Amino acid sequence: MPDNTETSVMDQIFDRALEQNPHAAELLKAFRPVITMQRQLTESLALPALDYSVIDRDRLRAGVPFIRQISLFSPDDPLERIALSLAGAIREGMPKLTEEMDRLSALISGRKLRLTDYFAARSGKESRATQQRINDLALSPSNASFLWSLTARVLLERRSREAAEALGPFDWEKGYCPVCGEFPSIALIEEEGGKRFLHCSSCGRSWRFTRVVCPCCEKEAQKEMDYFYVEGKTQESAFVCDRCKKYLVTLYRAGRLLARDMDVSAISLVHLDMILQDKGYEPMAVCAWNIFG
Repeated sequence: MPDNTETSVMDQIFDRALEQNPHAAELLKAFRPVITMQRQLTESLALPALDYSVIDRDRLRAGVPFIRQISLFSPDDPLERIALSLAGAIREGMPKLTEEMDRLSALISGRKLRLTDYFAARSGKESRATQQRINDLALSPSNASFLWSLTARVLLERRSREAAEALGPFDWEKGYCPVCGEFPSIALIEEEGGKRFLHCSSCGRSWRFTRVVCPCCEKEAQKEMDYFYVEGKTQESAFVCDRCKKYLVTLYRAGRLLARDMDVSAISLVHLDMILQDKGYEPMAVCAWNIFG
């Protein structure tokens, strides 16, 4: 495992988030061990090498993300190790899921539930077979999917970094992620220059995107787009589009002095999620922390 540098940075980020966002304390405490473990695994794991030279820049320019050009999962990925580590973190942060995580861990350790079947093809016959296996074992599909998505994030973030290093700068003008094709969970606007960066919670990738276009429906019509603010919270807002009825929580940043984790920032803005969903809007990306009954 890595040294304590990454852990201490995450501790600082979560401590500051808890101090500044007491309304989100319950969610922040629940996800603290999970996100911290994800970041540790992302930094420390040795993964099999992939050949990123197959990624075509022209296809990227046309809006075809990495995941549709190359398999970002390998049969030799340490899936069991990642999933078991994250199951332990879930038990710590979300005690109510302990029994379900214990069952999943036992099945994974006993090779009765093969994660390679799920990650080899996240659609089609193989993933349907895995879903049927989950049903046969009387597991909660939502809890199993939660663990799978957390595991995928670790692998996808590493693949994102490796691919970016191998490719260098490339053209991307879409509102969905260039790595995994998912829509963003949060945006960051630099106050100096006003540039908007979108962040994907599925793989950790951030990319620049114009402020005058909706990332979801690609509509460019100022009268149908706006930013929602809470009084007294000038650094926090939500981009809203009345054409597709989607919203995107957004932060404004004046400087780079403090370390930031965009997923922690997204959780900290959960009050905006609640307000906008109550107004009839839907998040651009569904995350474990932004959907309410």
